[in-house]
Amino acid sequence: MDTTTLTLQPPSAIQNRLQGQVAIITGAAGYIGLETTRRFLQEGAQVALIDLDDKKLSRAKTALADIPNAEANTLYIRADVTSEPETQAFVDQTVSHFGRLDSAFLSAGLSYARTSILETDVDLYDKILAVNCRSGFLGVKHCGRAMKSLGHGGSIILASSASGLRASRGMTAYSMAKFALRGLALTAANELGPFGIRLNTIHPSGVNSPMFEMSWPEEERNAMLLNVPLRRWAQPDDIAAVIAFLASNDAQYLTGGAYKVDGGSVYN
Repeated sequence: MDTTTLTLQPPSAIQNRLQGQVAIITGAAGYIGLETTRRFLQEGAQVALIDLDDKKLSRAKTALADIPNAEANTLYIRADVTSEPETQAFVDQTVSHFGRLDSAFLSAGLSYARTSILETDVDLYDKILAVNCRSGFLGVKHCGRAMKSLGHGGSIILASSASGLRASRGMTAYSMAKFALRGLALTAANELGPFGIRLNTIHPSGVNSPMFEMSWPEEERNAMLLNVPLRRWAQPDDIAAVIAFLASNDAQYLTGGAYKVDGGSVYN
């Protein structure tokens, strides 16, 4: 198929499904995190943006300035999501500032250039597992505690990957972390369901972003695209739309799910 002939359909009209809700988004200054923040604000939510990089948070604030009432509806917090004290602090700060917590998109993540398992340095392994997996555990633990205490349930969405559903050669540590998030979501969904707290994972494949380009050389990306039935990579707003749905009451009976946002590239 000649991918240059494809045209994307315009997005559906933004709804107000998140009106009155408060959300935490980690990795919020990244491509998917920022686009998800935009979508949440447009749908009426108040959002705490969590990121380790002050400069990126500042750029995120500028990027969101065109949204009506963005300044009043956002809270910017620099935090290390692999630190338990800092995770507890940003959850507490969010609840103190906005008065509630309804959803969390735990999006903080890190990738690397493809490397054989035989050449993967253990320090890289430890770093990838900390950022991609430990942060998810801490986020679920402390967001879950806050939601349970507040007593009105909530939705927690973990950013896994297509690499958390299938083999990804050269990405051993990354794949391990993303598979682990499925186990976390399934177990937490079982434990926290009685409190009305839902846990789901999303599994994007290629998303147009510098992280994706860093992990896969252009020649390999072009070859991989032939296995994507929709014949295009995802845009960040494709991912944001699914996250907004899972955070909303439209998904109030969905928990423990693994949602592929992959253009059909993962077949089973």
